[in-house]
Amino acid sequence: MISFILAESELELIPEKLLSHPAVVSSAKRRGKKPAEILLDSNFHHNALRSIEDGERRGRPDIVHIFLLVVLESIANKRGLIKDIIVHTRNNDVIYVDTKTRIMRSYNRFVGLIEHLFTVSDKPDGNRQLLRLERNVSLESLIKNLKADRVATCTGTGKKVNVYNYLKGFKGENDIIFIIGGFPKGDFKTDIEKIADELISIYDEPLTAWTVAGELLSVYNLLCG
Repeated sequence: MISFILAESELELIPEKLLSHPAVVSSAKRRGKKPAEILLDSNFHHNALRSIEDGERRGRPDIVHIFLLVVLESIANKRGLIKDIIVHTRNNDVIYVDTKTRIMRSYNRFVGLIEHLFTVSDKPDGNRQLLRLERNVSLESLIKNLKADRVATCTGTGKKVNVYNYLKGFKGENDIIFIIGGFPKGDFKTDIEKIADELISIYDEPLTAWTVAGELLSVYNLLCG
């Protein structure tokens, strides 16, 4: 089966350094929340992001939202061909997403869901959780724990492959994990070559995370037909 890790996603609550920034205080007030309870979002906090490290790539919950919509609503997922869907963040928070989850199409409702997950509901309640949060899990340890047969990282610097031929070559393997970057620009901060079996590129130009996932899922569904 196929699994996805959206790695180093720019999904985080407001960092301590920005809690008192006017842009943050203003957006939190509009929503009736404390600054520490809302997600960092470049749509509203772009002025604040200029003052922190990696500000040009942080605050992108939208990438996670669209990625999850594409993967969860795919035909491959409806057919039960996806094993794991995992969101790993820059702060080593890891969200395990049940494949039966129906993510809301409204971005604002999605943001509220993730904020609740980060601030309230990350403690087990005895029930099956469609979204489960674990703290302090590095990408390296996450990969080791999953024990997949093959791990491939999708990156523009990887070996150029034809998606159909590539997936066809691994059709007999039980578990394949694809790592896709959850950030808008730049490259992985993690030494990705140490934790992946190979680095691949599926196109000559940069692609969004959800486009990469969509291409892989469409072809995989075709091969498993």
